[in-house]
Amino acid sequence: MAVITVSRQLGSHGARIARALAGELGYDLVDKGLVNRVIRQYGLTRLDAVYDHKPKVWELFNDDSVATIEMMNKTIATVAARGNVVIVGRGGFRVLAGMADVLNVLVKAPDDVRATRIAKRDHISLEEAAKVIKDDDALRARFARLFYSADWADESQFDLVVDTGTDSDDAAKAKIEEAVGVLKTTGDRTTATIEVDEVLADAVAKALARRAARTS
Repeated sequence: MAVITVSRQLGSHGARIARALAGELGYDLVDKGLVNRVIRQYGLTRLDAVYDHKPKVWELFNDDSVATIEMMNKTIATVAARGNVVIVGRGGFRVLAGMADVLNVLVKAPDDVRATRIAKRDHISLEEAAKVIKDDDALRARFARLFYSADWADESQFDLVVDTGTDSDDAAKAKIEEAVGVLKTTGDRTTATIEVDEVLADAVAKALARRAARTS
């Protein structure tokens, strides 16, 4: 059993690679939507607001924001304890840092490649797309710094970095699969040692089951 976290730059194709990887390995895919649904079940509805905009200074000390991030971290940990899962974003690389059976992956691409992809996807100019990816990079970096005291751009935090500017999506996916194949899944700290809240675990299981039913 293994856990893969996929952090990605906007326009790097990281999300689509994660989906393909989960499908090929037979792993559960856990993304923003699923995590948000689990958290909302617990009455915390502000995750999007906390994650997707620049917090004002006073918001950093807002109990709701702190509680939301704590619940997100607990949800990520609970998902990881199930094993055989691909977790997209949501700070997974920090929440599960140092665990032997977790492969933390960063998917990146050069700025010009990403801008070209976003311009095509969103039907906007290259100049507009360049601003979109710059702003998105800043948001991700700010979130990691404020809530995890981490430098999101520091590639040394990841076990594997793949560049879809030079590798095709399939080649990038193959590199991740190869890394998973040689991952040591035993050690003092593994996802099997995570203490799980059974109520939260049940909410995660139900959310995954509902997704599976919709896609079957």
